[in-house]
Amino acid sequence: MRIRLATLLIGLGATLTAASAAAEEGEKTVSACSASDSPAMTIGEITALGDTAIGRCVTVDGWALGFFLQADNAARYRQQRIYNDYASTGAVLGLYGRDRAAPPAIIRATGRIDSCKAVYDRIIAAGDIPFLGGFCHYHHGLVFNASSVTEIGKPDIVRIPAGSAAPGMGNLSPMVDGEARDTLLATFAPLLDALVKRDDAALRQLLRIESGAPMTEDRLAARVAALTAADSPVSELPSDGSAAVEVFGWREPLWADEKTRAGHAAAMANTTSGIVCAGPPRTARERRWPIVDADAAFASGRPFVCVRIFIGALTKGGERVTQYAVYPERRSIREPA
Repeated sequence: MRIRLATLLIGLGATLTAASAAAEEGEKTVSACSASDSPAMTIGEITALGDTAIGRCVTVDGWALGFFLQADNAARYRQQRIYNDYASTGAVLGLYGRDRAAPPAIIRATGRIDSCKAVYDRIIAAGDIPFLGGFCHYHHGLVFNASSVTEIGKPDIVRIPAGSAAPGMGNLSPMVDGEARDTLLATFAPLLDALVKRDDAALRQLLRIESGAPMTEDRLAARVAALTAADSPVSELPSDGSAAVEVFGWREPLWADEKTRAGHAAAMANTTSGIVCAGPPRTARERRWPIVDADAAFASGRPFVCVRIFIGALTKGGERVTQYAVYPERRSIREPA
């Protein structure tokens, strides 16, 4: 039995090949789609068809961002109805046939619809061991295999804050009053004080552990320097104690079932976690808070600074280990006007 490297080496710009699209009858290569036999469809129309769209040749416009093809700016804020299936948002497809490292672009592409499961099943049926690359290595759902790609514009990627978000968007929501919220606020207080005072020593002490391991000196120094820079959101924090502070927890996903809820409840019974954000009073007044955890990164011009706080279970010594994480924004995404 061979290990079949399925597709989808986006870094090489590969499309589905016989290795990833082998049907049950053997090594047959799927023919490329041409514009003449590929009617125009929107991403929403494709996702609405579900698995019945598999195999269709279509022409589609969308925002190409890495190995995602999005319907629009709001697509990444829509909730998944099926776990780890971006097509279940109704606004996103996996993308093959364009270099993952290429800059974001609005594209018009012709190609064939497939799904990660269908690719996997065909490889199994052909007697091989599947190893899926690209989008399907990480996610499930429908994918678009582009035969041709034309850039038709540049996407304007804008953060959507709470004040202008449609109902149900995002994976964060303000945490309700209670013990968990009070604990997170109390734990955040020394970090907020260190940020307002630009206290390098205190910031180094509080932020020195990341993902359970000590940060290197270079990384820690760069993180503290970025936080205390003149153009950092920290510069907008008032020093008179009037900073707006909000605590966010993770919104229950649409795909959650009783097992998911029970697991979450068990985890929260032993640990406490959430995202705490602080900004000038206008941030709360204008509801400029983030609605997804990715937007809780700090960036120049962003009207808040957020920290992820994780308070672990009791150790044998009767203590809880607390970790703070403050992440810089690494995407090209602008603030709304």
